[in-house]
Amino acid sequence: MKNLITISILWCCFTFTAYAQSNNGVKGIVADTSSKANLDGATVTVVNAKDSILQKFTYTSKGAFAINNLKPGSYMLLVNYADYADYSESFKLDAAKPVHDFGKLVLVSKAMLLNEVIIKSKAVAMKIKGDTTMFNAAAYITQKNAKVDDLLKQLPGMRINQSGVIIFQGEEVKRILVDGEEFYSDDPTLVSKMVRADMVGNVLVYNDKSTEAKQTGVEDGVKVKTINLQLREDKRRGIFGKAEAGYGAGDYYIGKLSFNKFNPKEKISGFGNAYNTGGDAGAPKNRDGGLHYDGKWNTDKQSVNADYKTGAVDNNIIGNTLTQNNQPGNYNRSLQDRTTHDYNSYQVADLILNSKIDSTTTVSLSANGRDAYSESQTLGHTDTHRANGVMLNDNSNKTDGKNNNRFANTFVRLTKRLAKPGRSIGLSASGFFNESKSQDYVSSVLRLYNDQGIRIDSTVVNQYKPYISNSNNFSTSVSFSDQLFKGFTATATYGLSGGNTNQSTLSYNKSAANIYDVFDPTFSSDFSTRKSGSSYNLFAVYRKNKVTANVSGSYSATSFKQTDHLVDTMLTRHFDNWRAYADLYFQLTKAASITLNYNGNTSQPSITQIQPLRQNTDQLNITIGNPVLKPEFNNSFNLNYRVYRSSADQGMNFRVNYSTRLNAILRNRITDTISGINTYQWTNLKEKSPTNWNVYVEFYGRLTKQAFLLSPSLTVDGSTYYSYINSQLNTTKSTTYNPGISISNSKPGYNYYFDLGINYTVNSSSLQAVNNNTRGYFAHLNLFSKLPFNFYIGDEASYEFTAKNQVFADDFHRVLLKVYLGKNFFKEETLKVILSGNDLFNQNTGYSRTGTQDNFVEERHNTIRRYFMLMVTWDFSKFGKSLQR
Repeated sequence: MKNLITISILWCCFTFTAYAQSNNGVKGIVADTSSKANLDGATVTVVNAKDSILQKFTYTSKGAFAINNLKPGSYMLLVNYADYADYSESFKLDAAKPVHDFGKLVLVSKAMLLNEVIIKSKAVAMKIKGDTTMFNAAAYITQKNAKVDDLLKQLPGMRINQSGVIIFQGEEVKRILVDGEEFYSDDPTLVSKMVRADMVGNVLVYNDKSTEAKQTGVEDGVKVKTINLQLREDKRRGIFGKAEAGYGAGDYYIGKLSFNKFNPKEKISGFGNAYNTGGDAGAPKNRDGGLHYDGKWNTDKQSVNADYKTGAVDNNIIGNTLTQNNQPGNYNRSLQDRTTHDYNSYQVADLILNSKIDSTTTVSLSANGRDAYSESQTLGHTDTHRANGVMLNDNSNKTDGKNNNRFANTFVRLTKRLAKPGRSIGLSASGFFNESKSQDYVSSVLRLYNDQGIRIDSTVVNQYKPYISNSNNFSTSVSFSDQLFKGFTATATYGLSGGNTNQSTLSYNKSAANIYDVFDPTFSSDFSTRKSGSSYNLFAVYRKNKVTANVSGSYSATSFKQTDHLVDTMLTRHFDNWRAYADLYFQLTKAASITLNYNGNTSQPSITQIQPLRQNTDQLNITIGNPVLKPEFNNSFNLNYRVYRSSADQGMNFRVNYSTRLNAILRNRITDTISGINTYQWTNLKEKSPTNWNVYVEFYGRLTKQAFLLSPSLTVDGSTYYSYINSQLNTTKSTTYNPGISISNSKPGYNYYFDLGINYTVNSSSLQAVNNNTRGYFAHLNLFSKLPFNFYIGDEASYEFTAKNQVFADDFHRVLLKVYLGKNFFKEETLKVILSGNDLFNQNTGYSRTGTQDNFVEERHNTIRRYFMLMVTWDFSKFGKSLQR
């Protein structure tokens, strides 16, 4: 009843602005070409003609279909039905023709096509439309019961790194959708390992809007690399999942279970895992699980999409870090040994509700929240020496802390389409709450030495540090969109926002009674901040023939007032924020397109960069605030050229990025030459601008009469970065060249993937005449082959080499090799028994080294190394015609 009253009030607020309009949409009937019988349950999809981005889809009811609430524009209608050839046709919606009636669409059965075929042609592997790349999954061979990540590894430009991150054409994939719907949306790796490869008809890859831009309707220039898995018609109804169990030497174990039930109206999914075989550092024990549900009802007028996940990681890390802190004409070197025990647990939930109140009004509600708890105990010791080897300082420290963090975020938007085609008005509101509490015990002893290596002073810290922070923010906006003339639409948005933050960090020393009750105001703070702002945004889009242009500009004014309750002072600041965005797409030919993009925005300094907060948790590294810090402005320019010849299955991608920062916020590190203590403070750089640039070019295709896919590529990254060291400006320039080549092929009985690359980096620093140029190369080899009697064998191998230089005295090379031998059981190979060996050469030593603008770091830590495991897996699924009814 409360929901009905709320919706009624919202409806009354908007009815005075408009009269109901006739729907923009399509309708028709799908039938068999021979029997003329209507086909029930066929999938009807509408995508943008320009970029093939999914707009809406539905299923036929006794052959009939209708899709409403489409915006004026050019579209493509796609019709799919099991055992029938796909049907597609272009159409337009405008003021003169708001509804397109296709009448009766007849589909031809695949059996009839086989009988009548004259020329046998190979399935087109890929299509490019705008910024959307569509891969035809049928053109790529995967093994039985393979998952989506096995399919993705075969796609040109797609790769999955050792951490499981999916990368397409050098950019990380942040989101995976299933039939255009969110599915464990915050974890694309989970989706790629859960959904079966043989369920996928097409894989669409494109740049989607950010979640904030989708919610508010305000273009923010942020693009999210997204994969949309379009399921095959005969796989949209069924159950599937997988169970895994394994145990190995060294007490390694793995247990995983997933279950999924899909039908055209809803998806139900769940998973649970327990294992200690994954992690980049330490010896983590992982537990996690989750549930997903999405469904539609009332002729798709209402829909819900919900996720819940929970997990915990218990980890012990033993390691050391060697750091060289550079100074003008000098340096010091520190070696830190540490032992850490971490425990982290979390619960997270997401909810999306959509409702069509009537033919012109929609309401969307989204909410998400997280509740996290962590414990950490660290014991460490650091020795710091001068460049001549004489001791500068040493520090022994111990920390023991517990932390609770929780947040909740809600958003609601109401959109009303007005009588004039292309005209609408929207109202949105959002709220955010965050709370964090921690209790830390810090024990530290710092000893200082003179230039003869004789101890001259020491400082002892033994404190209890309770911390609490809570913040809440609220924002609301109203937007108006109108099609000013054919092909040109503009949207104006006005918004208000406000919020409060309270942050208290207190420090207590031990008293004579051996309790922490002596307040230390020097290392304590108690701030409250009130923030308010307003924003104005104008967005315009123009589409005509082969050209699409998007332009957006926004201005926001933000004020905040910060009160220091310990010293009773107040700091008032005001920021003007500007954002500009422009995007131009041009279809050069049927095979080639080019995209130009600009994004500029103001970036405010954070509260922690501004507020003058002192801390002594780490006595060797102290950070102080800068209350006069000003915003910086970021500029980014992008060019993307793509060409693909479907007849030859060959293509090229070329991308250039360039970015710069004006009035850049930089860190100033001041190292005391006597004590070796580093003090950090943020400051603005006025006379110079840091820059970053990237050039990426990739060719892919199959050579004449060759079955394998060949893909050479070249990536060049460059940067000019600035930092202050002892208040002197340090200019760091870096250029990295990364040529590479990959070869892959997949057949029913085997598959392989091989890549080889070179890394060469040229570095320079104005304050240090040290040759930190690096060179190296890498290679990966994945093999799989079936053997007689249902056996199979495979490997996952990688090799990495980095040469020594003036900074690092030794070459680094590492071979990681995993080999497995398995046996399939049953006709569909659903049951597998696998014997595997991980890191056979025992070289996963947890070693890494990096060089930055002001220091060089060499790190070692324990990690998972060689072990052998026996595992049993069971893939289960049930689709077919009995489940299609």
